[in-house]
Amino acid sequence: MMMQSLPSSSQLKLFSWPRTIALLLLGFICFLLILIVQVQHQVRHLETHYAKALQKEVDLHQEFGKLTLELHHLTALARVEEIAVTQLRMTIDKTPEHNNIQTIFLNPVVKPSIQSGTLSKGKGDE
Repeated sequence: MMMQSLPSSSQLKLFSWPRTIALLLLGFICFLLILIVQVQHQVRHLETHYAKALQKEVDLHQEFGKLTLELHHLTALARVEEIAVTQLRMTIDKTPEHNNIQTIFLNPVVKPSIQSGTLSKGKGDE
């Protein structure tokens, strides 16, 4: 049998500066790699939110355009005048001496009052 030589005192020395610096650099590099992965994940997450926000902005601009168009349609002078004359029974007094002045007369709508004793009976009530 062969005898193995015993380790020398320099080999038993556990602490050495070059080995410690190498381990610290290796740990620091691993820490930086983990940070890089985390930052990349955050960037992807923010890009997704940004794309969704841009799409929502486009949708809101389209809706705003539709609502503006509808507002212009509903507030058009011809439409307002038609509703005033047909539904509200308003009239416009256009006399030559009042060129730039319009007088609007309202015809009140009289609703029949319902009194307890004056209701007429229908055909099926008799």
